[in-house]
Amino acid sequence: MPAAQKNNTAGMTKLTHLNSALTWCVFAALSVLLTEPARAVSDQKIEGARYACANFIQGDEAESRKKDMERAQIARFWLVSFLTGTFEAEEVLEFSEDRENAEGSLFSRIKEYCAENEANSLHAAAVRTAATPRPLPASTALGLDPRLYSCAAYSAGRTSQGETRMLAEAAEFWAFAFVQGTVSARYHPRLVIGVSNKRKIVRALKQSCARNPTRTLLDQTSEIATRVRPEPE
Repeated sequence: MPAAQKNNTAGMTKLTHLNSALTWCVFAALSVLLTEPARAVSDQKIEGARYACANFIQGDEAESRKKDMERAQIARFWLVSFLTGTFEAEEVLEFSEDRENAEGSLFSRIKEYCAENEANSLHAAAVRTAATPRPLPASTALGLDPRLYSCAAYSAGRTSQGETRMLAEAAEFWAFAFVQGTVSARYHPRLVIGVSNKRKIVRALKQSCARNPTRTLLDQTSEIATRVRPEPE
């Protein structure tokens, strides 16, 4: 039975079952694009409910070890994706074309929370930040703009190589984090979809994008997210 976790403010968890009709899966390895050449990094290294604020702060420093910096870069991507889903569910989603300022505003608030709550999870930081919505960057460091990236591009990217394929893999990561944010907003702020649950969401994305090639990643993922519901306890 797929499961979600309720994440408390100290990052501890307890299991809460979710409906298996659409839901979840295992993170495949995601090639994370930084400003340097891309390297394959396991998605399992950034699960919002378990990745502590202290780790994010440490990894986001310029003098950190390269693997910690790469993990923090994944965390940044996860945060934007998660909050996109949260704000969409709350009907307050806005995008800014000024990526630098939008990212600066977002991550300064995340770091402010994390500096005061180092033992808490990144998921808790995201939930707290979502309480005061601000415009999110329209595009990410990966070059992924969910408003413009089409289902056709995603479907083609899955069978391609190089950066085109990596962008499709990033879109799958984005879609899963988006659904995490949507579920958190609609049902309970501490409800967490674990990384063991991503496969079914990606499968739904593949199938629905094949049927709707002209739709955008944002629109298609929003539709998928409406079909994800917690199972009554």
